[in-house]
Amino acid sequence: MKPKLLKPGLGAITKMVGEQYRKAIPDVKTFSAHVGMAASNSYVFFTDVLPRAIKKYGGIDAEALRKAALDTDIPVGGTLMGFGVKFNPPESDMAGQNDRAAPVVVQYIGGKAHIVWPKALASIDPVLPLPKSSPYAK
Repeated sequence: MKPKLLKPGLGAITKMVGEQYRKAIPDVKTFSAHVGMAASNSYVFFTDVLPRAIKKYGGIDAEALRKAALDTDIPVGGTLMGFGVKFNPPESDMAGQNDRAAPVVVQYIGGKAHIVWPKALASIDPVLPLPKSSPYAK
């Protein structure tokens, strides 16, 4: 993820998460997406949902947290992983699902991972047909 695609300031936090992870596991070659997802989800909870639950809904019980989560409205680019957050309301067929989360398509070019879709998070345009160096180009 290119920091310029994120809300200002989030790139520095993403970098710090990577540095701390590398300190904890120095031999890591590639960061698992789960590291970023856990950091991003925790960041949303502690900076957005939890403060609202306490201030607006009076506590941290399940109902206060549920209501606070339903109020979350973060645009694409507003989380450490780049996706946005807006949970579908209880009356929706997709109640509770994050309507702004989307899978990403990653293409490896020159041994480096690049997000090529969705466009809002893409760091490069996809290379098609696949480069001859790709094991899938055969």
